[in-house]
Amino acid sequence: MSRLLVACAVLLGTASFAQAPAAPPPQPKAPAAAPAAPEKPNPLKAAADRTQAALAALPKPKPEDVKSQDAILKALYDVISGPAGAPRDWQRFRSLFYPGAQLIPLVKPPGATTLAARPITPEDYVTWGKEGTATHGFFEKEIARQTHAFGGLVQVMSTYEARGTQDGPLIAKGVNSIQLFNDGQRWWVMNIFWIDEKTAGLTVPKDLTQK
Repeated sequence: MSRLLVACAVLLGTASFAQAPAAPPPQPKAPAAAPAAPEKPNPLKAAADRTQAALAALPKPKPEDVKSQDAILKALYDVISGPAGAPRDWQRFRSLFYPGAQLIPLVKPPGATTLAARPITPEDYVTWGKEGTATHGFFEKEIARQTHAFGGLVQVMSTYEARGTQDGPLIAKGVNSIQLFNDGQRWWVMNIFWIDEKTAGLTVPKDLTQK
C-alpha cells in the first residue's frame, strides 16, 4: 500500500470516528427496591381460621338440642346419663360444644389440702366417659338453676345430683358453672367448670338448690 493510500485511510478513519455520535454518559443505577416488609401475623385471623375449620368438622346437632338454653342444658345432662354398658351418643355430645371449649373439674390431689383445676377437652371427656360407663351406670340431673345473661353471653349455675342407677342412692351432688353462647343461629356450650360437695368439703348453699 502506498503512503498516499495509507494517509487517506488514516484521514478517513479519523473523520469517521470524529463524526460518530459520542457514547452517552453512563447513567446512575436506580437504587434497588427495598424488600417488602413481611406481613405481621394476625392472631385473631388465625384463630378465626382455626375455628371455622373446627366448626366444619363438628357433627351436626339435633335442632331440638340447640334451640334454647333449656334445650341444650337438658341435652347435656341427658347425653352423659345411662346404665352401665349402654353406649352414649358421643357424636351428640360433641355437637353441643363450641371449638375450644373446656370442661374443668375441681379436684383435691392425694395429700393436698387445697383444690386444683384440671382442664380437659370434650374429646378427653369422651375417652373418660367410654371407659367409665362401660362398667358403671351414671345418671346426672339438674335440680336447680340460676342464670345470668348479657346479650349472647350466658352464665348458668346448675346444681346437679348424680346416681349410679336411675333411682339409686346419691353418689354425688355439686354445681356445674356452665357458660353458654348464642351465635344467632343456635346455642353452644363454651365451658363447664364444676365441683362436688365431697371434693369441696362443703354443702351446696340453699340459694343454689332452689329453682
